[in-house]
Amino acid sequence: MRARAVIQQVDQEPLSDLALRARQGDREAFDRLIRRFEQDVMKTALSLTGNPADASDVAQEAYLKLVRHRGGLDELKNLRGWVYRITVNAARDLHRRNRKWAPLKEIAARMWPQDNATAAELRNRLSNALSHLSFNERAAFVFKDLHELETSEVAEILGCRPVTIRGYLHTARRKLRRQLSDLRRVK
Repeated sequence: MRARAVIQQVDQEPLSDLALRARQGDREAFDRLIRRFEQDVMKTALSLTGNPADASDVAQEAYLKLVRHRGGLDELKNLRGWVYRITVNAARDLHRRNRKWAPLKEIAARMWPQDNATAAELRNRLSNALSHLSFNERAAFVFKDLHELETSEVAEILGCRPVTIRGYLHTARRKLRRQLSDLRRVK
């Protein structure tokens, strides 16, 4: 029981302290830093790629970049934003290489039960609709509507101005409404 309390206390160590220790070569601190972001990185990578194998590749690339640039970790004001940004960049690079989006059946499967034929059709429709978004539209939608980040945070992650993010979101939502318009309930 005491070991659990020690682990919880260690997990609450400030990111700035972990980053400083990781920069100084403390491998344990670096591993804990990676674990702190692991779930967010995978969730983001899966949301952007729609494919677990591609998401794993994107996450690995993000971790490698974190290793390569650990010398500047303690200088970052927004470490979480930087990790999101390198994840987005790794997904963008993969997208450029593949020039197509993988279906998002994994994301859609979490939204609706799998035992229903109608739910399967809805998952396919959502997957298809999301695949018609550009990379930036999709990334903005994922961060703003799925991760529920502020527009300014999304702008920082994607390296553009908040007004640009609002434009991406407007376009993404308009495209999704158009693609899924027959699913709206009439009141």
